[in-house]
Amino acid sequence: MTDDLSDLGLECSEDWVPFPVPGSVDLDYWARSQAQELVERYERDGQRGDLRRLTRDLKRAAADCQKRDPLGAFGLYLSGHNTAAAVLELDAIHPDDTFPEVSLGWLAEHMTARDFGEPDVREVRLPLGEAVRIRQNLLEEKKRLFGERQVIHTLFYGVRPQHMSTAITMMVSWTEAVLDEPLEQMTDSIAKTLTV
Repeated sequence: MTDDLSDLGLECSEDWVPFPVPGSVDLDYWARSQAQELVERYERDGQRGDLRRLTRDLKRAAADCQKRDPLGAFGLYLSGHNTAAAVLELDAIHPDDTFPEVSLGWLAEHMTARDFGEPDVREVRLPLGEAVRIRQNLLEEKKRLFGERQVIHTLFYGVRPQHMSTAITMMVSWTEAVLDEPLEQMTDSIAKTLTV
């Protein structure tokens, strides 16, 4: 029997734009509509937004998330910026015949990479349950035969809610190193709001 995740949720600011799940809406229409809302929000904040660039970025970011088919995904759009500063994805790992228990140790082992040395792995307590927090940098998958691979900064949480065998995962990723500290703080705060 699979755990019920229909009430999975989190709390975040309006800067985080929820991306549509695959097949729920026309992506072109959604991106145009959402970009218009962002332009209006930016204007209220005294900033300018480029409708065409925002539309293109929203569609690209949402389509990229849909390829991984997460339970939920969000893009961080800061006023005045025409691209997502970060992406947040929510998902779940269910036990199966291969891994009958998805423990914190299993999450720590299977969700870490050593592209840039040892990741910062900590066991923490969230209101939802015991969790593992992994801060690491990864190399982007190679997109072209030639060209550099971008460094992806990530903060991952895996939590085992009490009375559930499923692990809930949340990962935030970004590419600008200058955002490390504020995004870590933001992600830590969002992780504390996870509910199921």
